[in-house]
Amino acid sequence: MPAGPPCPSEIPTYYPLTLHIIAGISIPINFIAFYLVWFQSPKMQGYKYCLCYLQAASFITEIHMSFLCPGYYFFPMIGGYNTGVEFISSHTSMSIYVFIFAFELPSALLCFVFRHNAAQNISRTAPNKKYFKTFTLFLTHLFPFAAAFCMWNSNLTNQQKQDFVEENWPQCTQWLKFFAFEVYDYMLNPWLAVVGIGAVALVFMVYGYGLGLGTHTMMILQRFRKSMSRQTYQQHKTALFSLVMQLLIPGVLIIVPLGVCMFVVVTGEVGLQEVATNTMFLVGSHSMCSSAVMISSNPRHRKYLKEKTIQILKITPNTRRIANSVEPSHRTNSLVPPNSQQRAQALTATG
Repeated sequence: MPAGPPCPSEIPTYYPLTLHIIAGISIPINFIAFYLVWFQSPKMQGYKYCLCYLQAASFITEIHMSFLCPGYYFFPMIGGYNTGVEFISSHTSMSIYVFIFAFELPSALLCFVFRHNAAQNISRTAPNKKYFKTFTLFLTHLFPFAAAFCMWNSNLTNQQKQDFVEENWPQCTQWLKFFAFEVYDYMLNPWLAVVGIGAVALVFMVYGYGLGLGTHTMMILQRFRKSMSRQTYQQHKTALFSLVMQLLIPGVLIIVPLGVCMFVVVTGEVGLQEVATNTMFLVGSHSMCSSAVMISSNPRHRKYLKEKTIQILKITPNTRRIANSVEPSHRTNSLVPPNSQQRAQALTATG
């Protein structure tokens, strides 16, 4: 039987190419963000480590899915083809991807905890619910290992794959002969359902708790605003706003595509296979978006980039004035000593 939806006859050329282009744009933007956080945030103290942790988790995740192992998914079938390197199986690649991706949750929560603790230090009040924060951070840092373990155990045997595809998607049987093809089913192996349910539950918990910490941090800053210098207050407010934007806007690039994919899987809308798969372009750009938001929402970073850009392009007004001031004179060479110049003029006149 010829291939048809959801399995194409071949992987569209534009798909891996687009992901590679996204990775090519994302790499320099992320490096700029790392540089700004590490070298241009001297008064952030330990907070820069939290931001670098968050940035590294999202960057490595993006490089994995956009450059190393970009997968083309055959929704509503829970399966796909690894269009990247094939020195490891697609199942191993997916387990690694889940492991890396999951670290974005604890890194984000750690940033909110740090900002909340910094606000409490300013208010000179004893940090409350310290043990709950520690427990939550410990739990979220266990999640990547648990998620990767469950994902690793969710694979099907070769016979299960063969039977599942022939029974449900006979038009896709030709893909079974490829090493880079992988398929899953939560009915045959419930470990996949454990990964999905655990991920959804933890995302809601982390975002809810992070929102609560962020709100309480802002309340503390407002309450003790008069006891702080204007500069200190502005630094804390800017850092909190930048963090919220850094998680909120890129988070949309993750939640919306995953929601579309889940809708296609649940409803079985075969005609939306390519649309759902192409939403991975948004997921693959979330690290780039996070870096751009972090830079644009921080006045110090914006100022530094503006100054460096002007310096590199050499378009400052001072440069233009200096350039005009050193233009060669139309008069006689000014480097000739006055006496020699006068003698030369006299000789010319007498000649």
